Amino acid sequence: MFPNERLKQLFFWTIELLAIATLLFIVFRFDFLMKPIAVFVGTVFIPLLVSGFLYYCLKPLQKLIEKIRFGKWQMPRSAAVILTFTLFMVVIISALMIFVPLILNEISNLITSLPNVVNHVQDYVKDVIEEPWFKKLNLSVSDDDVKNAVSQYASSFVRVTAGTLTGFVGAATSFTIGALTIPIILFYMLADSNRFLPAIQKFFPKNRAEDVQVLGQELDHTIERYISGQAIQMLFVGFAMSIGFGLIGLPYIWLLGFIAGVANIVPYVGPFIGVFPAALVAVSVDWKMLIGIAILMAIVQQINGSIIYPALIGKSLRIHPLTVMLLLLAAGNLWGMIGMIVVVPFYAIIRTITLYIVKLRRAQQHEATVTELTKSLEDDSLL
Repeated sequence: MFPNERLKQLFFWTIELLAIATLLFIVFRFDFLMKPIAVFVGTVFIPLLVSGFLYYCLKPLQKLIEKIRFGKWQMPRSAAVILTFTLFMVVIISALMIFVPLILNEISNLITSLPNVVNHVQDYVKDVIEEPWFKKLNLSVSDDDVKNAVSQYASSFVRVTAGTLTGFVGAATSFTIGALTIPIILFYMLADSNRFLPAIQKFFPKNRAEDVQVLGQELDHTIERYISGQAIQMLFVGFAMSIGFGLIGLPYIWLLGFIAGVANIVPYVGPFIGVFPAALVAVSVDWKMLIGIAILMAIVQQINGSIIYPALIGKSLRIHPLTVMLLLLAAGNLWGMIGMIVVVPFYAIIRTITLYIVKLRRAQQHEATVTELTKSLEDDSLL
């Protein structure tokens, strides 16, 4: 029926994939089954994602502490885990005590000054309308149009803010649960990380144990360099932008710097997303600050792109920029900001696994060819 074994395997794999796809389609149609699963995954996914991010941020520090030795005595791994976790908790608690009150105070001041911001934007738009270059455009824009447009956007902002405040109780509950569960998950990740790969190897034949170990180490190295590098980039961009905002006279510097630092985790488009709120605030104060923000962003991103990124991440991902942009577009439309954050490392993991399997397959084919050639030469020598 089949000309060769390869077509036979392709046929059966196609049938299996179609059967799995059909089964998944049928299961997804039952909301009473999928809704509890979706809630469970949504509840568990965020703590695991945050814990994994923090684990790879702390892993280089744990390795460094494990290398401490005095004479013949060397730091035990368990002590290194406890010391690393303790240092992390001290830093986090100190940062929360110092920066959270500053950011909350700036948020409160921003909400209080919102009417003044609206009035300032209205005056700024009126001044633009009176400019000679704008009149040459022959656009009919009246003062009432300006007031209505600004009031509409302001009311939208108020509705969003009110909705945010309404959901504060739910957000506080989620934060409390996360604050209790994430440190526990993180501690066990640090303590039991050396047991994960041996546990995975048990699911594979013994002759593949070494291949699984090599692949696991490659994946671990790729994720570690990417996440730890991204964390340091976020800290640098956040502090540098906050200091720069303060130098050009922009208000709410810690809040705007925090947004710029967090947004920087999204490759390429993150810096523009992060600086957009600062641009809005600058327009409400003095439009000339936009020039300072543009110069500041160019300097910070130049330092980040030419010094920090190559030193920390380098070519560990080896993903073409066009591929990254396409991934971000697709993930952003499908899963929003979380998708844009996760899609690049996820693609790097899939790519690393695929390339290693292809490499292993080629090595096996080469080994089989060499074996057949050697056997053929031996048969010829016997003749």
